[in-house]
Amino acid sequence: MSSIKKFIEKKLKLKVNDEKSKVAKSDKVKFLGMTIVNGFISISKAALNKAMEKVKELTPRGSHKPTEKAMAEINRWYNGWALYFSMTQYPAQLRAIESHLRRRLRARFVKQQKKPKHLVNKLTKLGVNKKMVSKTVYSNKGTWRLSHTRTVEQAYSNKWFRKQMNQSIFSDQDLPHWVSLKEWVKLT
Repeated sequence: MSSIKKFIEKKLKLKVNDEKSKVAKSDKVKFLGMTIVNGFISISKAALNKAMEKVKELTPRGSHKPTEKAMAEINRWYNGWALYFSMTQYPAQLRAIESHLRRRLRARFVKQQKKPKHLVNKLTKLGVNKKMVSKTVYSNKGTWRLSHTRTVEQAYSNKWFRKQMNQSIFSDQDLPHWVSLKEWVKLT
């Protein structure tokens, strides 16, 4: 570290920030939001957590914004974020952000239907079996748990988000440097 620091400061005439600089194994170092794990570039845990917080900020529980306007804002942010991190090799990390975003929006759609009978009618109109919908909606689950049930996910499917809401999906692009979507990286 000291010889590299001397080279950078004397030869290149740059200042080294001692707080941010360190010598460590590649999986312990993050650089521009990315880290190397098992020889593959992945999004760092801190960058993923920051993205999850941004999703939370863009999809608040109660909002006066129309859903279409909210989705336009989300897409604007996510397009830039996903393009920046598309050089990483684990598309499953991008899929995690996309699915979290859809779940938060599903929770918002559930919450908008003030009474259970309105939610039953809405989900039935979207093509889900009424008996299955009634069983799910009247199960005393809260909004967040309902947003991850089979009936709500069937009504507001990934396909529905693509077609009706124009959600940007990057994890399906199958870039040549990406590993399989089924592979997940454990970050420390």
